[in-house]
Amino acid sequence: MALLAHQLKTPLSTINALAQGLMRRADRLSTNDIRGRAEKIWRASLRLDELIETIMSYTRASAGGIVLNPSEFNPDDLIRRICREQGNQEPERPFHLDIQDLPDFIVGDPILLEQAFVIILSNAMKYSPPDQPIGIAARTEEDMIRITVVDKGIGVSERDLPFLMQPFFRGQNAKNLPGTGLGLSLAWHILKLHGGGLDIESEEGRGTSVTITLPETNITGFSYTI
Repeated sequence: MALLAHQLKTPLSTINALAQGLMRRADRLSTNDIRGRAEKIWRASLRLDELIETIMSYTRASAGGIVLNPSEFNPDDLIRRICREQGNQEPERPFHLDIQDLPDFIVGDPILLEQAFVIILSNAMKYSPPDQPIGIAARTEEDMIRITVVDKGIGVSERDLPFLMQPFFRGQNAKNLPGTGLGLSLAWHILKLHGGGLDIESEEGRGTSVTITLPETNITGFSYTI
């Protein structure tokens, strides 16, 4: 709880300080200054919203409260839209997409799968320098879709790698970076509900590769508890 409180307090403090500065100095700030501070407030609010959503989703998952609402959707469109939206948060970062031969439609819960993919992609962005590229590759193999996200970030030590999907666990080299340690556990849970999986390969100081596996069709879902 102390970790969660600290993570929530950080963006709140940023929003508070910037908003007070705007109120005190509004008549002396240029349009560019106001725009820049407003953007920082917006980004801090996005971070806060992400933290709250992750905590709420994890709470539902740990209580068995996440239920699939399956429908048909186009996986190519979903992947490209998420990459575009995440890329808008860091316009200078290169995204390399390599998406080939995906089916026109698969069956699953697109909202939950989007949440899982956003967690993985935002981790790749968070733990790598903003000028370093992120690669996203997607293929179909034996009725399974494989989506791999590769970054050139801080990576994970061999010692920490087996524990990454445990709730609240954070690697030693990520202790000073924002995060709750819940994201990967939640993403793993969502993919297990779909009959899929999550695999991580990493080397400290050289980057991380995260692979999502997902069946083309899953209507009933599976039961997994975090």
